[in-house]
Amino acid sequence: MKLKHRLSFVLGLVLAAVSMNALAQNQSMPMQQRPMSMQGMIPHQMSEQRMAQMQSRRAEHRAKRLQELKVFLQLQDKQEADWSTFSAALQSPMVRPAPMNPAEMEKLTTPERIDKMMAMKAARDAQINSRMNATKTFYASLNPQQQKVFDTHASKAMKRHGMSTGHGG
Repeated sequence: MKLKHRLSFVLGLVLAAVSMNALAQNQSMPMQQRPMSMQGMIPHQMSEQRMAQMQSRRAEHRAKRLQELKVFLQLQDKQEADWSTFSAALQSPMVRPAPMNPAEMEKLTTPERIDKMMAMKAARDAQINSRMNATKTFYASLNPQQQKVFDTHASKAMKRHGMSTGHGG
């Protein structure tokens, strides 16, 4: 019986040593050699040109999706004004705040930092509320059949952007 315990203990030590060796090798890899995907990058690390290209592609994609929705909804003439307001609100890009300068942030007290972050959050919330209000106003102008089409389209868009309510990857 003691032999089995000793074997298990020795095997555990060997596995731990191998794991530590692999971990040490990964830690020693220089940062520049590690691949960085676009999702791992934060906006201020991307070039201005790259950001402009991404925003342009997003705007084109957004316009295409809105045009598809308009076709599916089969809007009546009296709904066109509401559509224009709605689509304009959704086509304007969300304005990201400029990244906080760490040197400037260090000079602030903790309450001042919190106030600065809360101001940035309030600005973002205002943009989101504007879009939501435009959506609700437009939705109210639709007839029940159009609302069903809109709901289906919105549900698919939410799933596409990872906002589904289901459990799963």
